[in-house]
Amino acid sequence: MGPLNCACRAFFAIVTFGAVSALAANPLTTAFYSADAAALVHNDSLFIFAGHDEQGPQGGNNNAFIMNDWHVLVTDDMENYHDYGAVLSVKTFKWANASAFAGHCEYRNGKFYWYVAVHHGTIKENGSEGFAIGVAVADHPSGPWKDAIGQALVTDNTPNDVKLNIDPAIFYDGDDIWMYWGSWNAGRRVKLKENMIELAGTPEDIKIKDFFEAPWMHYFRGNYYFSYASGYPSTTNYSMAPSINGPWTQKGVINDKMENSETNHQAIFKYLGHWYFMYHGANSPGGWTYRRSVNIDYLYYDRDGNIQKIKRTGGVDPVNNALVEAGGYRMVVSHSNLALEDSDGFVVQQTSDEKNEAQLWVLARSEKARHYTLQNFKTKKYYCPSTTLLDTVKTAGKACEIRIENASITKGYYLFADYDSDYLADVLDISKDVGMPLITWVRTGTDNQKIKLVKAELPAVEPPQDSSNVEPPPDSGNGSTTGLGKAIYDDATGVVRLTQNAKWALLDVNGVVVRRGYGNEIGVMAVRAGVYFIRSGNVNSKVVVK
Repeated sequence: MGPLNCACRAFFAIVTFGAVSALAANPLTTAFYSADAAALVHNDSLFIFAGHDEQGPQGGNNNAFIMNDWHVLVTDDMENYHDYGAVLSVKTFKWANASAFAGHCEYRNGKFYWYVAVHHGTIKENGSEGFAIGVAVADHPSGPWKDAIGQALVTDNTPNDVKLNIDPAIFYDGDDIWMYWGSWNAGRRVKLKENMIELAGTPEDIKIKDFFEAPWMHYFRGNYYFSYASGYPSTTNYSMAPSINGPWTQKGVINDKMENSETNHQAIFKYLGHWYFMYHGANSPGGWTYRRSVNIDYLYYDRDGNIQKIKRTGGVDPVNNALVEAGGYRMVVSHSNLALEDSDGFVVQQTSDEKNEAQLWVLARSEKARHYTLQNFKTKKYYCPSTTLLDTVKTAGKACEIRIENASITKGYYLFADYDSDYLADVLDISKDVGMPLITWVRTGTDNQKIKLVKAELPAVEPPQDSSNVEPPPDSGNGSTTGLGKAIYDDATGVVRLTQNAKWALLDVNGVVVRRGYGNEIGVMAVRAGVYFIRSGNVNSKVVVK
């Protein structure tokens, strides 16, 4: 369950044709004034769909929004943003005549659907501004975009609409696709049909008392979060509910009023292990209420799931979204520069010692994207965190898969105990003392939660002293004969069995070590299907894992 914008494996790349790329802090770009941005995470790339402010400098008669088109930006590292340019405009909709206001794009049925607010050319009720919601469709966020239905999806003639049909936002709750919109203290929601271009019912009142405009819905840890602009000039507020239908509990302000900008328009999304809060301010040169710019800062929850007040900064840390390479590592805590060690079954920080094999960890990839196993080289036990807050992180004889995401290019990785709940490894009390254990805690972004994975060469595996005295049996079936005996893969249990105890290393077809150990059983449930080699000394056995 959750919104459509899920993180998946990457195939989109940052390209260099079209508009220029920008190196971002806050604001994300100063190449143009941007506002009302929505986020879409698709295949490990973050796409930003932003409005374009074209108003002149502050003063005179420049007291109105001038917006004629929308831009799309893309990043995969939260630092370098490529602007595809003004890929959608009011002119795309033949029935519209002005005002490229806020929109929201979602991916479904193999297409991208972009819902935007524009002035309708002919439909305008008394007392309204004549805004309508249209839908554009494309095969890729860079376009080309076209009008998906040739007419507006919502107008002043739609039953139970609002006087200002702006700020559409889409949310998929696992069963239904909802569109939210509204302004002037009146908000609505309506179900969409699976084709994404038809209403499946009559719009309903959202019934949030302090709502003004800019609705956004997301889901986290068993709760629904409805965030919105409140009052004018606006703050960003939010309400929580155990169901998408409520009852809603108002939680208050998470983003204060913006300096020199009367509007506040947010997007909340998760990307590669981080929760982010996107908003616009007037912090570009020459910026003011009608010349805004998009910014991104971190969003954090407390242990009860409440959103913490947003701290507006100069920008977020760059990240690396590449998968971690399999192999040997030392894990060093960013805040203390102490190494993580398996100490009697507990993972603790200790003074770094390159000769201490209990500080060596063998990382192997899982079949599940961005999931890994970490096995201690000395103890042969696996890093196995509890999903209960404040529990110490222990090691276990059975492999435990964890999700690992880059927290910062310079400061390391998050080791998640429960990715969906934002629970991860944390050095207790932010202590720099040796012997302090890792615990499971909520993600706070502090450096004691960031683990550097430092590449390390694993000690050579010594062959058993008596290996030359072992007579290999004949080979048959899915196994290989070596001086160690026969390696046989048991498909039912996911275990490779040797005919005698030995120090061994499991290598993939590229010769990369994915696991080391000692004994006569090698668990391979967490490795991908394919051909592997078991090495002991100078002897290799080939095993096919199904």
